[in-house]
Amino acid sequence: MARANRVTWLSVWVNVALTAAKLAAGLLGRSAAMVADAAHSASDFATDFAVLIGMRLAGKPQDGDHPYGHGKYETVAAAVVGAALCGVGVAIAANALGALWEAARGTLPERPALIALWAGLVSIAVKEWLYQITARTARQTGNDALLANAWHHRSDALSSVATSAGAGAGALLGGRWALLDPLAAAAVGAVLVKIAWDIVRDAIDKLAEQGMTEAENARILALVHAVPGLCEPHHLRSRRVGSVAVIELHFRVDPAMTVRESHAIASRVEAALREGFGADAIVTIHVEPMKEERKHP
Repeated sequence: MARANRVTWLSVWVNVALTAAKLAAGLLGRSAAMVADAAHSASDFATDFAVLIGMRLAGKPQDGDHPYGHGKYETVAAAVVGAALCGVGVAIAANALGALWEAARGTLPERPALIALWAGLVSIAVKEWLYQITARTARQTGNDALLANAWHHRSDALSSVATSAGAGAGALLGGRWALLDPLAAAAVGAVLVKIAWDIVRDAIDKLAEQGMTEAENARILALVHAVPGLCEPHHLRSRRVGSVAVIELHFRVDPAMTVRESHAIASRVEAALREGFGADAIVTIHVEPMKEERKHP
């Protein structure tokens, strides 16, 4: 959690600086695409705080009202990030389409200045770097909200690619080439809406108790099979509460075993799963006697 907080606070200060720089470059450089890009960075700044709040709530320990912990606050924060990103994308696209409509009526946008191009190139480098360190931390900690925020950074880098191309062409070539600036802004808006939809859909699936992936379930079974003294693991159910894995599983043991012996096997299974899926994983085991026909074929 501490690492995730450090990365997110770094993101806050980077986004403050980028928003100010892009807005200045957009206004001075007469670039609608760069002003839209500045709005995108401002939305990153806002969603950073949503992630910080979500992680703070998710870090609270289990209690009587939340026996599975508070991890779903991370997923809610991810949904907030996605919704904010969608709103920004729609606003950027609408503004760009308005500029294109005016151009169709004979009013061409102003020729952008080169400062917009340089600001876009700097933004691409900075936001891609921020995406890499945020995504790496999110995957290492299994944090949904942090991964959604990482994609928010990547979308900002992609939007700056379109912005740089549009503003650069308009600045260097002028005339009708200036139309590439609002066209780039419209493309940025469409990309943002697509990324936002993916984030929100994933968050909704997890809030609706979507199970873990086939690969994760196969890994669970591999860890269980590696524990000696049991057979036929079945009735596997798995899901995540935020970044916490919740695993329920049945398996069979020799019916001649004592309670102490079967309990020892169950404890080894729990230890193996927590080693594989995190010390805070919630594991529920049900032990059943081996079928007689299996024991004596």
